[in-house]
Parts: sequence; C-alpha cells; structure tokens
Amino acid sequence: MQISAMMSGEMPYTIDAKGRMSFPQKFREIIGDRFMLTRGADHRLVAYSEESWNSLLERIYAMKEGREKEILKQIYIKGALAVEADKLGRILVPQALREYAGLMKDVYVVGAIETAEIWDKATYEAFTQSINPDDIYAALSSLD
Repeated sequence: MQISAMMSGEMPYTIDAKGRMSFPQKFREIIGDRFMLTRGADHRLVAYSEESWNSLLERIYAMKEGREKEILKQIYIKGALAVEADKLGRILVPQALREYAGLMKDVYVVGAIETAEIWDKATYEAFTQSINPDDIYAALSSLD
C-alpha cells in the first residue's frame, strides 16, 4: 500500500435513528463508495475495501482448521455486509452491526491505515484512555 493511500485521523459524526451516517470522503477515495463493513474487536466496526476484504477472506480460508480460524469466521465473516455510500456520502449501517458496536448517536470514524473503523463515541474514548503510556513507548520502540 502506498503511504498516500493510507487512512488516518479520527472524525466525529452522528448516526440517525435509521442507521444512516456520513462516511468521510477522504476514506471513500481510498476504499471506494462500496465497501465491506464487519464486526471488529472491542465492539468497533471495521470497513474494508472490496480488494482488502477478498485478500482477508483468502488468508482466512487458507488457515488450518482450529480455534483461530473459527473466531475469525465468527466475528469477521459472519457479520460482514456490503455497504454503499449514497450521493450525499452517507452509508446505512445495518441494525445488527449498530447493535454490536452500540452505535446510538455520536460516533467516531477512525482511519487505521488500510481500514477504517466506526466506534461509539463513549466506547472509543474509554478505549483510548485505557491505553497505558508504557505500552505506547514499547510499541514505538519495536519499530524498525
């Protein structure tokens, strides 16, 4: 992936009662107006370009049978749905995914290099506050 094609940043949005929300244009320029949306860890949703999604599916399919493969199938594959931005740049987040992530009104859309994440605002803020500064320094020191 080219550096210029990576997603970063965190942007606040709102989601309406019908599950519609704006999705950042700068992210749609990278992953497309049609992309896969699925469950992720820590009650976040993860958006993949169709190309990245297909690559992930191939890698999961190639795994040997076992607990790790079952977890990935259960969380990522079974909950995945294609979404498409409308002319106003809004997507419809399916009810099951909204419930999983606890998306009620205030959300963050967060760039995570090759994917984008959608978090409930309170969940995202609690998650970021829970990260220990020593873990950040350790992660930075592991960079080549």
